[in-house]
Amino acid sequence: MPDVMTVNDVMVLLHIGRNKAYRLFNMKSFPSFRFEDRHYITKKDFEIWMERIKKLPGQNYKLDPIINN
Repeated sequence: MPDVMTVNDVMVLLHIGRNKAYRLFNMKSFPSFRFEDRHYITKKDFEIWMERIKKLPGQNYKLDPIINN
């Protein structure tokens, strides 16, 4: 896994579509950044975010309740 991940990288890892990935990248709670109109997230920030998601009660690792809030 590269040090910086793109929308496509996250799509593959999470098995989600492009629209859901962009919704995720546009969330304030998702620690991504933009550079020249492209979205990125560092590998470390992604791993920390995933650990936080795993600890949420009752989510059962589903992104829909997280993204749709």
